[in-house]
Amino acid sequence: MPAVSSPRTECIARLADELCYASKPTLVRHLARIDGLAPNIEQDGLYPEDWIIFRVTGYRKEINDPALIPGSALLGDLSALAERLSEAASLTKEDIGPNAHSVHSLMERWGVSRKTIDRYRRLGLIARRIDGGKGVRTLAFLPDAVDWFEQCNSERLGRAAKFSRSNNQEIQRIERWARRYRDRLGWSRSRTASRIAERTGRCHEGVRRILLRLDEHRETPIFPEPGPPSDREQLFALRAYNRCIPTAAIARRTNRNTPAVRRAINAARYDVLLDCAPEPPHTTSPIPDESALETEPMRSGLAVEPCTDLSALIRHMRIKQPTVVYEEHTRATGYRVLMTRASALLASLEPTRLSSVKLDELETSLRWASRVKAALLSTQLPAVLTTIENHIGGPIDSLQPQRAASILLESIRVAASALERYDPTHGGRLAAPVGLALTRFATRLPDAVAPIAEGRATRRITPGFEIPDWTRSVALWQRYLDPDPRIEANLAHLDERDQTVLTQRFGFAGTPPHTIDHLATVLDLPRVQAARALRRVYRRGLLAARKESRYRTQ
Repeated sequence: MPAVSSPRTECIARLADELCYASKPTLVRHLARIDGLAPNIEQDGLYPEDWIIFRVTGYRKEINDPALIPGSALLGDLSALAERLSEAASLTKEDIGPNAHSVHSLMERWGVSRKTIDRYRRLGLIARRIDGGKGVRTLAFLPDAVDWFEQCNSERLGRAAKFSRSNNQEIQRIERWARRYRDRLGWSRSRTASRIAERTGRCHEGVRRILLRLDEHRETPIFPEPGPPSDREQLFALRAYNRCIPTAAIARRTNRNTPAVRRAINAARYDVLLDCAPEPPHTTSPIPDESALETEPMRSGLAVEPCTDLSALIRHMRIKQPTVVYEEHTRATGYRVLMTRASALLASLEPTRLSSVKLDELETSLRWASRVKAALLSTQLPAVLTTIENHIGGPIDSLQPQRAASILLESIRVAASALERYDPTHGGRLAAPVGLALTRFATRLPDAVAPIAEGRATRRITPGFEIPDWTRSVALWQRYLDPDPRIEANLAHLDERDQTVLTQRFGFAGTPPHTIDHLATVLDLPRVQAARALRRVYRRGLLAARKESRYRTQ
């Protein structure tokens, strides 16, 4: 049974969710409009969201700031939208007629595989999901949609039809050539695959995979090179990279070449970001454009004083300061823009060809987002403490330190999760969703403080009880992307140039973090040299912090 395709564009996915509740005749009309929309889409065009809704539904929805969808992205999501709507309509073979093509008939017609048909669905080949009875679902393609796709992609279909898999005779010839290149010229597997690909007219990756399969079944492989790094090796390389160990040293330690180590590091960075899974804000309102990131509240004042002493944190939370509504609204808007940008960057990454530039841009956006989030939460700390103390019946510092720290840190995490549901375009203040989430959390607290007897001393938490810094746990990705906290604490022990580099990179002065490309402009260096300079400065910062910690312990 084919899986249901999901639209990759946010507004198309939202449209699919909204239309799935319509009646079957209405859904059939929507599907007919989708078929008529595809031939009018140009790959390099831009299409506003309200125009797309009108072309699919016939209803002209007024949107003040409609999102602009690239033609290639819209064309790639039309089949997914049609499949979702046909699934909701429970279409049968009688509904689409006897002339519809199946997946197998298209495979025979074009001489391609099932995987290729799946890729064509992302290129504008619109499919229907048909209910075959007993829970069976199949894909069907209308003749008009197939004819249009053939006309627009005749060259692509011709190349696909000419493709053939390697037979035993060709594999033996590839093996013979590979042994010759290895023995006489000492070439690596990748270089050999590149040369053989030129001679055979096949792609480099296809030849490389043939060579890998040949070595898997040989006691003495043609290329005695290590295979792809395991997840454990990738994680080891990433940890060493984050400690600013030179890539060449990591390569010697893992018995690999430097480019392979760089690829392993990028793969580990990508896996980490997938685990964090930054999602766009859950809202039906249009995302503001990136001009919101150029406002003053998004460019300054983002530094939040870290606090690792429990009594000091409680004293700080008791200080109520007025919140500037403009700053709160602007930062919440900028946070939505950053999370949308990060989600789009993550979706655009190709696991087989990871770009260091895009990874750096994605990580920088997430660092900026976590600093904005901490700045927003810092204004809610008095409300957090007040809500908790109202529900436990007294001051929180009369509890045991361990219990008080657990309640406070967990309540801050609850407030951080509530921020994800705050939409500044709907009006209201951040205190509303935060207060509601905290009230629900506080009602589940089993502890209550002992009544305070008049005239008797009560217990108070004394200074010296260490707790984790709450500003470093407001987002999942911080444990991977935030710099070592000792570097910021010992920044004054570095020279002025190193301070500038680290401050620009991580936004220590309350300013936005910057990418390596920006640092290259500041340092007037090529990007590769700027990245190496940053690692050297970071390593000097770690050494300075370690020296300072040893000096304090003596």
